[in-house]
Amino acid sequence: MNIRLTSLAFLMLILTTPAGYTGDSLNAKELGVSGDGKTDDGPVLQKILQQAADQGGGEVYLPAGQYRIEDSIQIPSGVTLRGVWEAPHHADQVWGSVLLAVGHEGEEDGPALIQLSANSSVQGLTIFYPNQTMEDIKVYPWAIEGEGMHGSVIDVTLTNAYQGVSFGRKRNELHLIRNVYGCCLRRGVFIDQCTDIGRIENVHFNPHYWARAKMNEIEGAKPPRGMRDLISYLNANCEAFIFGRTDWEYVLNTFAYGFDKCYKFIETEHGACNGNFLGIGADGGNHAVWMEATQPPGLLITNGEFVTMAGKESIQIVATESYKGVAQFNNCSFWGPTDMCASIKGTGFVSFQQCNFVQWGLQGKKSPALNFESGNAAVHSSFFQDAKPHILLGPKVSSAVISGNQFKGDIQIDNQSQGDVQIMGNASIH
Repeated sequence: MNIRLTSLAFLMLILTTPAGYTGDSLNAKELGVSGDGKTDDGPVLQKILQQAADQGGGEVYLPAGQYRIEDSIQIPSGVTLRGVWEAPHHADQVWGSVLLAVGHEGEEDGPALIQLSANSSVQGLTIFYPNQTMEDIKVYPWAIEGEGMHGSVIDVTLTNAYQGVSFGRKRNELHLIRNVYGCCLRRGVFIDQCTDIGRIENVHFNPHYWARAKMNEIEGAKPPRGMRDLISYLNANCEAFIFGRTDWEYVLNTFAYGFDKCYKFIETEHGACNGNFLGIGADGGNHAVWMEATQPPGLLITNGEFVTMAGKESIQIVATESYKGVAQFNNCSFWGPTDMCASIKGTGFVSFQQCNFVQWGLQGKKSPALNFESGNAAVHSSFFQDAKPHILLGPKVSSAVISGNQFKGDIQIDNQSQGDVQIMGNASIH
């Protein structure tokens, strides 16, 4: 009797299990998507994602192929859309599970290609815009956008997105962006309306993800023939990481090459940022860190590597006149043919401790490494490797402490401040 009941239950399980279902995973190809790069797979894929949600959540698996999406798709709560990506797709042909994004061209604020719900994720995909060309840059909405709690973007290559990943246009908490690589033409990552500890880890933007991806298998695709024009475009237009309101953002091991502003901190109608930024880097652009506003807890920036070389006015760290927050740079290094390592305005507090300033004064200019025009400053235990003007304290600087530093050549600190300034314990190297 027990054997018969067990056999009957097993038979019922087989008869009631949907085709293409294995455990908690639905195989999208077995359920109707073509993956041929020509058919619009969006509508069928959306039905499969909803089927996974109706079954109580789970995974929709996209085997290797090219999936044309002419509109946008929404991933329901509790559902993961997963492809076969296990390493950045960077070669002379298409690899893995590739979404071909062709919808909403010209709509910068339109619906994202992938819209994440709360507690949903996208993993293991390459996203490519086949109609994008260097000769005619086209505007598109965000490739991926999240809202609610615990949206995750993991193991994704954004080959040539106009805008990459947004957890900002809608309220969100505890987002996770991990192992994202690619080339974003206008904006890479945008964070805003986050009221609880988002995380960004191992995100790397570089023009070679598009310039070197020949995409020979995709009809009509025209990647750039070289990187010079692409880098020039990025240096004029790209903002790699943009932070509005986010509480306790944790950013680890991130990098961008080619940008107008790499890490940009702004104040939106929802507020500004505070967070922990560890091992961040910027190279080959205009401004590595651009600060318009932060929350009172401020920015903790540690082990940063900042290089700017895009033009005559390249400055690595900029605090604008509106800046009134707190930013602490610890154990950071600054080099490259830049004009100044830092230009600080506003009424905030900016400190540099245990930092290494290698180069500044582009094309023979007599700019200082650190130019504090106003606000409050601290420079401790840092090394200035060039015998050029080192620090300028302008008349509007309210307070400053400069101590324990070592300077190549004679110490060149120009103190014009009328405020409380303490300069002590510094040494010159001849």
